[in-house]
Amino acid sequence: MTTPHVETERKYLIKYPDTAYLRTLDGCRVMDMVQTYLDRLPDEPQTERRVRTITENGVTVYVYTKKSPRARLSRFEDEREVTREEYDLLRKDAYSELLKTRYAFPFAGHVMEIDVYPPEIGGEIFEGYAILEVEMDDPDETVEFPDYLEIVREVTDDRRYHNKTLAKKLK
Repeated sequence: MTTPHVETERKYLIKYPDTAYLRTLDGCRVMDMVQTYLDRLPDEPQTERRVRTITENGVTVYVYTKKSPRARLSRFEDEREVTREEYDLLRKDAYSELLKTRYAFPFAGHVMEIDVYPPEIGGEIFEGYAILEVEMDDPDETVEFPDYLEIVREVTDDRRYHNKTLAKKLK
């Protein structure tokens, strides 16, 4: 395992962005993801586990992540790349799954990550909207937003917009 790092992030509901424009931004990465949530381990009941496939430019990687609580906006995150075989083994513990496309690009000292979901995910709450995630060093840090994104409101604490909530149940 790798050494866990602290992840501090805020989430924002935004108007559906011009994804063609996002693709033209300097340093923009476009990744199709399948995010699969796994059962919690008995000896780590507070730790959330997931595996992901991340496909970018036709290349797929497999990633295993464990997240555990730390503070209100922060969690310990331990993430590592795994083989396809290990990914398949871990998926045996799957209980829900989420599809999304992520547009990630640098802006004003942060990486803006916009998650766009298929129409059937999230129902009415996502009609015409997407989620912007911004990781930061400090929970009180001020974040500057690009003028081509329309921020509707912060949804960091609104569980309806958490990926785990949006994921389709498998069991």
